[in-house]
Amino acid sequence: MKNKLALGAAIMAMGFATPAQADILNYDVSNATGGDCPHGLWTNTLNSGCERNYSFQDGSLFSVDTDNGTGTFTGTAINKAGTVATLDLSLAGLLDTLDGTGFGYKAGGGAYDPANQDYFTSASGTITIGGTAYTLNPIDPMAGNTVFQFGTGANDKTGDLGGSAWLNVLNPTGWALPHFDINFDLTRSPTQVPAPAGALLLGLGLAGVWGARRRKAKASA
Repeated sequence: MKNKLALGAAIMAMGFATPAQADILNYDVSNATGGDCPHGLWTNTLNSGCERNYSFQDGSLFSVDTDNGTGTFTGTAINKAGTVATLDLSLAGLLDTLDGTGFGYKAGGGAYDPANQDYFTSASGTITIGGTAYTLNPIDPMAGNTVFQFGTGANDKTGDLGGSAWLNVLNPTGWALPHFDINFDLTRSPTQVPAPAGALLLGLGLAGVWGARRRKAKASA
């Protein structure tokens, strides 16, 4: 009986130590290029000159749920005039290759390589600039039959780890504007370390099993 109890404790401890979790990848977002006109968010005809270029700020995040095939892109960007853009995008339709899909690839950064790049085929959400919300077109969210691409070389500007997308947007009255463009570099966020309590419970459970066997061996002797 003692052996069964100790073994049960070990199994429970192992359950606490290794909880089931979805495979979620988190990345910090930064600009694809720097200089006087950093290329993060580009708003096309909405502004002119460098004021069309918005620089991604610390805290901008890109997250991918590989189990559900979904993702998010959230954060803020600021242009030279101090205007703030807030991005709140939801992504879906994750693909690991474009072979046979009919979607196009933006090859300005790196060559198409399905081993290093992945793609979301659908997007929704808003980009709020100076208090005005621009909504991704629900019928055709990405311009030119392209996708929201990410991976090494996918930022359309360099061969670094990053991503890019041409986004079709509607103004508050529902009028379609020339597409916005986002190009960004990615840095993998630190992986969360499991709480030490799980390891402690596992150790206690295994110690219980060892102790019960030791007592049984003494009794047999």
